Amino acid sequence: MDILIKSFNRPYYLDRCIQSIVLNSLNSDYKIVILDDGTPQKYLNKLLDKYPEIKILKSDLYDEKSNAIANDIQNINSKIPIDLWISSAKNASNYFLLIEDDFWFTKSFNLKKFRLNLETDKIKMLKLCWLGNSKLLPEKTVSNNNLYSIYSPNLYTENPYLFNLIFRIDRFKIRKILTILKFYSEERFLKYYTIYATSGAVFKKKYFLNLWKNHKNSIDEGLQLLNAVKFINKKKKSSNFGFSNNELMKTGFLSSASNQNKAFKNIAIDMFAFNKIINEAWFNNDFDAMVNYPNDLNSEKIEELLIKSNNPLAQVSEWKKWVQAFKNQYISFGCKID
Repeated sequence: MDILIKSFNRPYYLDRCIQSIVLNSLNSDYKIVILDDGTPQKYLNKLLDKYPEIKILKSDLYDEKSNAIANDIQNINSKIPIDLWISSAKNASNYFLLIEDDFWFTKSFNLKKFRLNLETDKIKMLKLCWLGNSKLLPEKTVSNNNLYSIYSPNLYTENPYLFNLIFRIDRFKIRKILTILKFYSEERFLKYYTIYATSGAVFKKKYFLNLWKNHKNSIDEGLQLLNAVKFINKKKKSSNFGFSNNELMKTGFLSSASNQNKAFKNIAIDMFAFNKIINEAWFNNDFDAMVNYPNDLNSEKIEELLIKSNNPLAQVSEWKKWVQAFKNQYISFGCKID
């Protein structure tokens, strides 16, 4: 099975991610493919020296973005490398694992066993990570084995037109009216994430590619959820999904790959400046990404590096406020964060 890892400018997290795969995999029946969007080459070279078995694919904007990062250019192209993700999925194994660079395994796993069972059970997507949030899992399961539980979607509506009206359109106070009439609720909406994930899941190739239909070169989760509903509406009898019996992964909350969509009021920190400090420390063997594993990175060491750098764009006090605000976004809808 292929493991596709989305990567951008956080080699320290990527190092931890790959190490966790090597440490926890019970067999070698996998291929790691890094889908990189701009991590400077010297960092990638270090990873290739450490893990010669990995394959690195680069986005069309890799040169532009990596040069901007290396030269501290502030206005970095924010285009998302969707074409790279889709082309990589098309060339991947029939079932593949998709994760971000800041994900890491915390428990042992056997992808060969997963693959064989997923094929037999005709699973479209298998969640391995849900941040302890039961709202992202189904209320009822159909069956289970020693690897995962199987479920069929239990959604408020599987009609694409009704889904679009109730859960996707948010104009002209429609959402407010539908909430008052008790058609829309956040709890009902979150149930649609039992058939969708951005990462931390094993996908059947056909299902993943279906999610990205009509993407128009932008990430639109509402559209992807609509595509998932359309798929299920057509294949009601064969739409099985699953989640691992134990949550196998964690994800990081101490940094972001960029400043996009991560700005908080009255918090002034530049994540590119922050990442450069940690990237360089990691590159020079002054930051071990596995310290504090299986929990998140060593925050005390990060504080030490930020104090030593004394970069006005990445002060410790602002970083701490940013981390708490970032975590609160997830805690607010039921996720459990260390």
